[in-house]
Amino acid sequence: MPDLLVRRALLDRPQRLGFLPTWWFWNDHECQRLVRPLITAISLPLTALLFFAMVQLQWPFWTLIAAALVWPQLVCGLVERHVRAELRRALAAASGAPAPLPADPRDQPG
Repeated sequence: MPDLLVRRALLDRPQRLGFLPTWWFWNDHECQRLVRPLITAISLPLTALLFFAMVQLQWPFWTLIAAALVWPQLVCGLVERHVRAELRRALAAASGAPAPLPADPRDQPG
């Protein structure tokens, strides 16, 4: 029964495809509070740039809808990847071991 109350660590499971967000990471209130300014700083200029590109290039409306559905997931996944890399680097520095490269397949459990 006490095992149910143990909080899962960020590096317990790998990120899907290396860049897709994991829902249990983003549903954590503390994580949202810390990362929300970074997501806002990235997404607001990206939204304006995306809209400007759609108007200038005169792309069809469905491409705007597709891009609007894809890029928020991509931004969240890339921010999570950055957070994981920083955590991995901090843990390696604390243990005295050299930090592994982010693309190293040995980092993936299993």
